[in-house]
Amino acid sequence: MIDRILETKRQEVTELRKRRPPGRKKATITPLVFDSPVNIIAELKRKSPSAGFIRDVDPERIHIYSKYAKAISVLTDTTYFGGSYEFLTEVAEQTSLPVLCKDFIIDPVQVDFAYGAGADIVLLIARILDKEELEALYAHARRLGLSCVVELHDREEMAKLADIRPEIIGVNARNLDTMEVDLKRTASMLPDLHSPLRIAESGIKSRQDVERLIAMGANGFLIGETLMRSANPEAVFQELCR
Repeated sequence: MIDRILETKRQEVTELRKRRPPGRKKATITPLVFDSPVNIIAELKRKSPSAGFIRDVDPERIHIYSKYAKAISVLTDTTYFGGSYEFLTEVAEQTSLPVLCKDFIIDPVQVDFAYGAGADIVLLIARILDKEELEALYAHARRLGLSCVVELHDREEMAKLADIRPEIIGVNARNLDTMEVDLKRTASMLPDLHSPLRIAESGIKSRQDVERLIAMGANGFLIGETLMRSANPEAVFQELCR
């Protein structure tokens, strides 16, 4: 699956280079702060390769996410996740929370478009970048003032972080080849992370999952499908944070 996604991304990058990034309307960049026992990054995605169509996003859902979350993650991939940079801008205009641009970033032009659209944070996936590419994209984002969530999927990828020492690391339980989720892998990697902000990503469905991951060292939780599938996301937040 990931090979197909990356081929699409390479085509997108070619097209993005022909365009000028949008002018950023948001005057400031909001930092990501974890100041609670359970710090949730709530994700907005209309669809995914593993789940198919989930639901559309309305202003009320953005309002509820803004009430409980520490940040909102927005999928900007169009082909596989039904997002866009324009969608990110819409969300950024409706929340005071930091907004994470979640995409398969392989080129600085994607970071430029994320910045212009109003993102405060970008996701950099170690699995799809070599060490030099990761370092270059990280430096480019930081020059713009953006924070970076560096996402890991296995222990071997940790070596790529040696020279950037990111403050925010995410461990994704989803296998990007099969799209299957294994929380055991996330739990096993968390104790070896030394960044201040340590995010567990994917597959978090219950308070029990949250407690287990906290015990292993997580202090942030990126939660998408569990919230998006619920007709009552407020109740989901309350249960996860109790």
